[in-house]
Amino acid sequence: MSTETVTSHPINDVLALGRMLLEEKHVSDANIDAKLLLMHVLDMDTMELLTGSKNLVGAEQINEYLNLVNQRGAKEPLQYITKQQEFMGLPFFVDKRVLIPRQDTELLVEAIINMSKTIPIKKAIEVGVGSGCISIALAALVKDISVIGVDISQDALDVALENAKANDVEDKIQFIQSDLFSSIEDVGPVDLIVSNPPYISKTEIDTLMEEVREFEPRIALTDEGDGLKFYSSIAMEAKYYLREGGVLAFEIGHNQAEDVRNILIYEGYKNIELLQDYNSRDRVIIGIMR
Repeated sequence: MSTETVTSHPINDVLALGRMLLEEKHVSDANIDAKLLLMHVLDMDTMELLTGSKNLVGAEQINEYLNLVNQRGAKEPLQYITKQQEFMGLPFFVDKRVLIPRQDTELLVEAIINMSKTIPIKKAIEVGVGSGCISIALAALVKDISVIGVDISQDALDVALENAKANDVEDKIQFIQSDLFSSIEDVGPVDLIVSNPPYISKTEIDTLMEEVREFEPRIALTDEGDGLKFYSSIAMEAKYYLREGGVLAFEIGHNQAEDVRNILIYEGYKNIELLQDYNSRDRVIIGIMR
């Protein structure tokens, strides 16, 4: 099929063209991304795409599809193109204002949900909400919890509020523009403080995949230092908000466990626990307020 004069073509042919164009641009998972982009354009699920493989796709939809394929070929993340990503089984809108929710971060949420079965977690603060995926998942999946979600970026907060409304939990979350805890007032002792802070070091940022390095917000990726700045600041300030026995939970980089553990020990947290991700790398650290 020529990309110059586009007429109607069967789904299979359109899909093959998309796959070929992505492969030429060395896009990883070109076959999967070609399918997902076409499903997005045609508003189909996997089964509909499979069973309708001989159905014709109109010229307008083919042009739309090829435009999206070109965006992906330029290494723009698939999620920013389709404006969607699932997290903990919930739908999230995402664009370049926020990080794309990752499966690794689900481990952090799952750990908190498990803890809530034995430790009362009714009042929480998330520092650095981004898309809102952590706060919203907790609000949706932990009974009777209320969350204060803070972020320095108003753009990120706008996205988070949109996602909270889409998941019907906006009444359980208060969003505040704040540099860490600076704008939080009169909240009383809380049961949980959670954060997935910018933890990529300045020296590592240039080694990231192009999709991440060139498209996701740098302010949410790196502290422009050693990657530990926010762990130190949050661990120190959290003590003024957590109740005795309250939980401080972080996502961490795979090589940061020892450093962050030492920060928590220095700040007086106890019962420090490390959890590994699906690739057996340290990913979550939890400490309890003395």
